[in-house]
Amino acid sequence: MSRHPFSKKSLTEAITPWLFLLPSIVILVTFLAIPIIEAFQWSFLDYKIIADTSEFVGFANFKEIFSDEMFWMAFVNTILYVAIVLPLNIFLPMILAVLVNQKIRAVGAFRVLYYLPVVTPIVVAALMWKMLYSQDGTVSNFFVKLGIIDSPMNFLTNTTTALIAVAFITVWKGLGYYMIMYLANLQSIPKQVYESASIDGANGIQQFFKITVPMMVPSMTLVSVLTIINGLKVFEEIALTTNGGPAGATTTLVMYIYDKFMNLDVSIASAAGLVLLLLAIIGSLIQMKLTSGREDDLKA
Repeated sequence: MSRHPFSKKSLTEAITPWLFLLPSIVILVTFLAIPIIEAFQWSFLDYKIIADTSEFVGFANFKEIFSDEMFWMAFVNTILYVAIVLPLNIFLPMILAVLVNQKIRAVGAFRVLYYLPVVTPIVVAALMWKMLYSQDGTVSNFFVKLGIIDSPMNFLTNTTTALIAVAFITVWKGLGYYMIMYLANLQSIPKQVYESASIDGANGIQQFFKITVPMMVPSMTLVSVLTIINGLKVFEEIALTTNGGPAGATTTLVMYIYDKFMNLDVSIASAAGLVLLLLAIIGSLIQMKLTSGREDDLKA
């Protein structure tokens, strides 16, 4: 009598991992997959949310957003925002990670201080930075003393500086988070590598650029992708500080989508949301391709 190929034990072993994954799968399907499918459907419809009626309009919604000047302003602002935040989020946390990885007194306290912005509620952080950026705030007075600006100004109400000012809030907020990522990677680098470099006459700066930076490429890839995604969907910092102003200078794609939803233009908002999703995928793939090439060079 042949034994059944699927015993009770093997069946249990096959099902158990899926049972652990089930809660995450349910959450992803409910809050990610289904909304994306719904947005995809709405983007091709003229959906009236109050009357609960819809009419198929094809690519009319996409044509409308692509002919909207505000959409293109939001698109450019989003790209600029990511361009400002990305290099800062890659290199500043790395430098901090190198500093707090040194054997110095009270290094634990420094790590806690650097991580504080991460756990600070965004509402509190936004109010604090609004005061710092105000006309009589610390930042304005500091720049006047340095001679960078002639007279005090509010950085959040100036069309030239508003986007940069909000971008620095994002960098400040995520500094400790990305520092921890780099620190974990940094502590996995064998000390013998640095000792060999010291014997060969390499100084600290040479070791940083020739050993530390190349060995941190995996973390740089992760930080880059997270920064691109978070930068493209930035909302809280802008909504709580400038609300898209002045004169649309800080209106990003998410703010554009939010305004459309608030005006009950669900179909237009869905079409713009799909453009944002596509932009996030393309940006992440490009960054991963660039950094993976660097990883391949290191392995070779």
